[in-house]
Amino acid sequence: MRREGITRLMFFLYLLPRLPREISLAVFGLVVGLFLAVHGGMQAYAESTGVPGTVHVTDCTYTDGAWYELWTEGWACEGPFDADDRTVHIDSVAVDGILESHPDTSLAALVDGPGANTAAQDSAGAWKLPAITAAVILAFTAWRIPTLILLFRQRRVVRAAAVAAAVPA
Repeated sequence: MRREGITRLMFFLYLLPRLPREISLAVFGLVVGLFLAVHGGMQAYAESTGVPGTVHVTDCTYTDGAWYELWTEGWACEGPFDADDRTVHIDSVAVDGILESHPDTSLAALVDGPGANTAAQDSAGAWKLPAITAAVILAFTAWRIPTLILLFRQRRVVRAAAVAAAVPA
């Protein structure tokens, strides 16, 4: 069902004239690329500076994948956090993201410090996929910029020619 919606959207996108279509694709690529870059950056930051430890899962809620849950089905969990080196203990943190399967009693995680409300899953390099995808999307978006410039120049020349043709000699 989602694939049909995307196909329908792409069909309607190609019904647009070339300049609005190129602008739409560039803006969409910029938004998605920046979203993925920020997401990958936040994961990389959490992995490099976070306090490693364990979340002892006490409560999990099943999510059905509605639009406000970003169409992801799985488990949203929370529980107390204990650092591996016993320097940080937090009574309750929410595990960032949706888990595909219900976790056992504990889950490896990283927190920013003693005042953290969320714990990122300790997934060793999970930031690489969104960061690389963001780089590719932003590269393709940048590749569209010369086409946009050319289309704007063509539009300006056509308008100037139309004005020149309308003015009587």
